[in-house]
Amino acid sequence: MMEKRTFLFILNPISGLKKNKKSIEQIIHKEFQAHSTIDYQIQYTQFPGHARQLAQEAAAQNVSVVVAVGGDGTMNEVASSLVGTETVLGIIPRGSGNGYARSLKIPLNIKQAIRVLQYGQVKQVDVGKINEYYFFGVAGVGFDAYIGAQFQAFGLRGPLPYFYIGLREYFRYSYEGFTLKFNGQSLHVNPLLITVANTPQYGMNATIAPQAKIDDGILELCVLNPMSVFKAAMELHHLFDGTIEKVKAYRHFSVKEVEIERDYEKGVFHTDGEPRMGPKVLKISVLPKKLKVLVSGEKLKL
Repeated sequence: MMEKRTFLFILNPISGLKKNKKSIEQIIHKEFQAHSTIDYQIQYTQFPGHARQLAQEAAAQNVSVVVAVGGDGTMNEVASSLVGTETVLGIIPRGSGNGYARSLKIPLNIKQAIRVLQYGQVKQVDVGKINEYYFFGVAGVGFDAYIGAQFQAFGLRGPLPYFYIGLREYFRYSYEGFTLKFNGQSLHVNPLLITVANTPQYGMNATIAPQAKIDDGILELCVLNPMSVFKAAMELHHLFDGTIEKVKAYRHFSVKEVEIERDYEKGVFHTDGEPRMGPKVLKISVLPKKLKVLVSGEKLKL
């Protein structure tokens, strides 16, 4: 007799554009009740950090797969508790950007994403670490971290509010100075943004590091210098068609470790789009193949 697999679905009720997650719960019941080899539970998050707590408890109980149902923020919380464990991360992407799921080619359609959970394969992938926090897609400082903080406080989700805030704040943003230490060199910059990428994109197909691979033991350090609003508008298509390297204001370096030191004492950084207040020095490194995640492939074997 085939051993039963155990799944825990963690749903964030406020992620993405649609607040009501009952329809997702109904789809999960419909698709999994017919699977006699799978036991599953569904739990809703009730406060920030709750997904991390639920995932940690599940890993301690040797649950086979913990599924993050939400956006990159929910994914980050869940995955952070699964690093270095045998419990596998599953994703049903329901956020605004879904950068991590898109990079892994996990379908945005709920039923297709469930098929990946039922019949996919386990892939071991790299994890980024910035001070005490994990990131799985991208992390960074500068304008995108600043916009992330503004977006979080704005209240409305989705691409339109995000782009509205970005355009509004582009005229107000004060460029910070940073010293980057990596690969035996030191570089001082006053950039628009600095992104350290484990996967190619932020979300919504905005590709900041087309050269990034999730399982090569390398992070991509991307620096984008300031541009006028007119120039930025002219170059924006490169961000969405995978040709950001053609932008003269852009450069990148392949690293395993990088230290980012601010000219000032502290400031905002982000991990997978979630803004955090950080100290003067941020130390970033890659942890090769420390997370197991379900992706499309042959029938699942655990």
